[in-house]
Amino acid sequence: MNSVTVAPRGIDPLNTVMGVRTLWMNAAGASFEQSVGPRFHDHRGLTTLGSVGVVADDAVAGAFYVSAPEGSRTVVSQLVVTAAAPLPTAGTVTAAASTAHLDLATGTGVTHGEIRDAQARVAAVLHARSFIVSRPTRTELHYGPAAELVVPEPEEVTPVDELAAMPGLAIVEGIASGRVHRGPLAGLTELTVATVARGTISGLMTPRTWMSNAVGTVQGGVLLSVADLAAGLVAQTLTEPGTTFRTLDAHLDLVRSPAVDGPPILVEADVVRAGRRLALIETRLSTPDGHLLVSARASAQLGQPSGHPGR
Repeated sequence: MNSVTVAPRGIDPLNTVMGVRTLWMNAAGASFEQSVGPRFHDHRGLTTLGSVGVVADDAVAGAFYVSAPEGSRTVVSQLVVTAAAPLPTAGTVTAAASTAHLDLATGTGVTHGEIRDAQARVAAVLHARSFIVSRPTRTELHYGPAAELVVPEPEEVTPVDELAAMPGLAIVEGIASGRVHRGPLAGLTELTVATVARGTISGLMTPRTWMSNAVGTVQGGVLLSVADLAAGLVAQTLTEPGTTFRTLDAHLDLVRSPAVDGPPILVEADVVRAGRRLALIETRLSTPDGHLLVSARASAQLGQPSGHPGR
């Protein structure tokens, strides 16, 4: 993978790699913006819910953080992103959220928000549950090494017309074998596909230090990106030539926090039920020895014409 380098002193590597910038954080909540485009596309060259996973997590986590007592450390335990309008293939999106409920007795809270495109149209709706925790801040991981941050160049995308001529199962089998490009977002999150059959895939995702949140574990938005990619690949196996899919939601329960300096994460996704127009998919992220990290659910709309439905 080709790379460029930038000096990370005084910056957040996660948001730098993902093109995210803080707009504001105050008692009203939090707002962030992200530049979307080829760096964050899936294997079809499209912006998906996974493309905006980090900025979605930033918004809901930031809103809960500013509502908690000063000096608290917080984590997101459940993150739900529901698609509205198609996300733009390029441009800027804004994610904003506020705390709807805070229970200091139990240290929990609920936040709601939205992702809007450059024309202020709602592209996704956000919902999260968060906890106040006693874990120490891991500044040395969250801000990465003091020397340099490596920002990967986007990987290639297989031409749309080439994909359109292929059955979906053959596309995902091609990704597993390397004959079809896995896409920039999969390259960025280092997701590889190992096994493929109709309605199921398995693979590995390799954590990297730049993916760290404030407590030194892989940020929930990165895990959402991986889960959404896996669900999308499973949905792709159900498509016929000339048609594609659209993931409509991503519902993550973050069971355990994987370390950014830990081993590769096992990714498994399966169709629960598939009809003519809708597929329900479950994805599991776990440790090599079988401990569950993330339980995710998604629905995917099938039978969409191949091409670029995003604006």
